[in-house]
Amino acid sequence: MTGTTGDTRNWQVSISNPTARVEGAEDIAQCIYIILNTIPGSDPLRPAFGSGIYRYIDTPTNKVEPRLVYEAITAIERWEPRVTVTRCRLVENGPAGRSLQIEATAIASAAQMTISVKI
Repeated sequence: MTGTTGDTRNWQVSISNPTARVEGAEDIAQCIYIILNTIPGSDPLRPAFGSGIYRYIDTPTNKVEPRLVYEAITAIERWEPRVTVTRCRLVENGPAGRSLQIEATAIASAAQMTISVKI
């Protein structure tokens, strides 16, 4: 195929810029963002797709951190086979809210990545 660069098997349209596409680590990060922010049952073709972190959004941090981390790791392991999660933690961002910081290893390349998902 002429004019194609890189591996075209895994790419998607960028959420932040619909005229651009994301590939590689950016694609994985965007997929993880979508997994964690999708409520199971909201995708009619994949009713189990998503994560249960939405149940803990307004719960105090000291009570919810282990549950959020468990829900995030479980969903990523189920729906994103291209990475292995090595660490996941809840980070307080002050008035901006909180985010999950996920450290993972890409299976194909063994590259380390850190992904931050605002929740």
